[in-house]
Amino acid sequence: MASSMSITLSLLFLLLIINALITPTQATPPQLPPLPPSPPSAPTLNLTTTTTTFHNPQGPPNSILIDTFQHQDINALGHWHGALEGLTVHHGNGFVRLFPSDPDHNYHTQLSASSCYDLRSYQPTHALHVVFGGTTKFSIFLNQNNPACDFTRNPFPQTSDVVEAARYARGNDIYIPLAHFHIDQSRAVSVSFGGFWSLESLTLYKVEIVPAIPVGFPVPHRVNNGRLMLTCSRPDSFAFGIDDGQPRFAQEVMRILEEERVLVTFFVVGLGLRDRETNFSNVYREMIKRGHQIALHSDTHRKMEGLGSTAEIDREIVENIKAFRQILGIETHYFRPPFGTLGARTRQRLANYITDPQIITWSVDIEDWLWADSKTPEKQREAFFRDVRHGGNLAVMHFLSSTTVSYFREVIQFVKSQNKTIMRIDQCLEDPRSPPLKFPIH
Repeated sequence: MASSMSITLSLLFLLLIINALITPTQATPPQLPPLPPSPPSAPTLNLTTTTTTFHNPQGPPNSILIDTFQHQDINALGHWHGALEGLTVHHGNGFVRLFPSDPDHNYHTQLSASSCYDLRSYQPTHALHVVFGGTTKFSIFLNQNNPACDFTRNPFPQTSDVVEAARYARGNDIYIPLAHFHIDQSRAVSVSFGGFWSLESLTLYKVEIVPAIPVGFPVPHRVNNGRLMLTCSRPDSFAFGIDDGQPRFAQEVMRILEEERVLVTFFVVGLGLRDRETNFSNVYREMIKRGHQIALHSDTHRKMEGLGSTAEIDREIVENIKAFRQILGIETHYFRPPFGTLGARTRQRLANYITDPQIITWSVDIEDWLWADSKTPEKQREAFFRDVRHGGNLAVMHFLSSTTVSYFREVIQFVKSQNKTIMRIDQCLEDPRSPPLKFPIH
């Protein structure tokens, strides 16, 4: 199911519109002053391979005070901050207290009202500093805007990188070198807190970017965590990522794909493959024969980031991989998280078992999870068309409902009418390991 991520993006989009309306003078983000070059004698530290103490006393003095939580809706930069996905919060004098009950709960504080904030000149010396209290069982994200730096275009945000708070926390401080966030930092848009895996509260007092980490403060090595992709990179391409389905609709889906002469990617749960009554093992063997891509989707379709231990996360990954090997005879490094739920632990554990994991979500949502069995199933079509017109080119959908399947041919033909070539996700990402393109656009 795709509900969690889609609600987050919709709410964030709405809040950005409101923010742009109430703070028109801040449509252009403040320009950061240029930094002087580091002196030749400045030490160079390899922060990605070893635990070390990060200290650069000769670095530039510039700091960016992002948030001190003095106001309910606006941070220290004058931009929006707030909770999404129904997260309960309490605002105090100089703090905000978060009461998470779901790993999808998140709190954003923006670097820019609607555009991009260029952080490149702050590397490699600067760090993100968070003053906090309470739980360390959460993730910290640095989010990247799309190439147009436009919150009305899909996807918004385009991607993010994330670290596990507990690894960087000492006392009430967290220091994360900006270099540990592997995104295009010329397009930074916000810092966010999410991926909670505890019911304990989190209190935030300050978020800032500082020129140096205090002497003696330990900095862990950066843990590999794969790439998060919401959009295709190949020009004029489009990809369908089809998640869970009902066996009774499988033959109709295959027939539509064959008649429309398109290849897609199916994200498959291990449990369904092992269930002989579903016949999914034969269904997906046939999909492979026809040239479709089959990719990982966890073993039992739980929100992996919210699980209580890394052992449980590992089990979801390992059993999914094992089912693919034993039943389908394939290996893949493509994965879509159930519900779109992600945090540092899930990404890190994927990278522990899969070389260079490609973590796929979406920029087009047919919203079948919301409308398929409602009184207005046609809203699925409207949602799909809307997201494509806004620039999205990587879709999520399911074949769980007859109404969704009934719109499948129509949405394929709509994509073709936009002069897009439909292909597998590995092909749309220009993966050199993917097969050559097979079908023409028409």
